[in-house]
Amino acid sequence: MNTIKRLAAAALTAAAVLAPVAPALADTPYAQASIVIGRDGSPVGDSKNVVHAWQVREGLYCVILGHEVDLEGPVAVHATPVGLWGDPRWLSVTVKSPWCHAGLHGVSVRSLDTEGHPSDASFVLTVS
Repeated sequence: MNTIKRLAAAALTAAAVLAPVAPALADTPYAQASIVIGRDGSPVGDSKNVVHAWQVREGLYCVILGHEVDLEGPVAVHATPVGLWGDPRWLSVTVKSPWCHAGLHGVSVRSLDTEGHPSDASFVLTVS
């Protein structure tokens, strides 16, 4: 019995050591566009159909999508927070945002803390 336990423990340890670390990618094969944005507004890892992303000011980010992304039809745009539980959790998305100076392909994301103040946050933006 002890031998089986030792073998099982060794197998779990080997699996944990040999398993690849998940990269910070916006891995969304069925989305029109996706990107992971860091707290400073810079892209983290790979993106899909995103031309440019930046932080306008504290708690306000802009993402310029490629022209192949259709924002005119029925589309879902999601901003999902990334990080620790204490990080800002209130995110709002504006499509065709005037902050982003890109007409139909600018999307802005606002991040607020629990008291309603602008706050930097990391997030994943997905357009489906």
